[in-house]
Amino acid sequence: MKIKISHRNSFYLCGYMTETCLESCKEDFDALWRTYESKKENLFQLFGRKKDFYGLMWYTQLHRYCYLIGIEVNDDKKTPKGAVCRHVPSSLYAVAAIPAGTPATDAWTEFFEVALPSLGYRPDAEHGLYFEYYPSGENGDYELWTPVILSILTQF
Repeated sequence: MKIKISHRNSFYLCGYMTETCLESCKEDFDALWRTYESKKENLFQLFGRKKDFYGLMWYTQLHRYCYLIGIEVNDDKKTPKGAVCRHVPSSLYAVAAIPAGTPATDAWTEFFEVALPSLGYRPDAEHGLYFEYYPSGENGDYELWTPVILSILTQF
């Protein structure tokens, strides 16, 4: 897995979310995807039609996390009923390009457990927002983005 380090300015995502855990994420994601598909026109009416979308996640408590499927928007002032907007702060990110068809859970596992540590980085838990970016829609290649900090000191 190849990783590039890239700075990204802050931005907003607006979409639909669920809180889940590893044991029920498959069913919860399936239901969330159906919600997004049935309600994305509400987002497009306010923010314009988009092919690309994001899957944003953040941990809550007791091994649970939230997952939001949505689109990038200019601000969080216009939120359709039932939707959620989140501000994603500016950060230094580790970014991995993932081929279409690769299960996201497999990609995230390799990303966090192998690729990041091998480069001397670790996720910035204080930032706490991680996302998948699907530039060509649901059936194309996608990217994993996580805020990072250097975890080892480089010797000169």
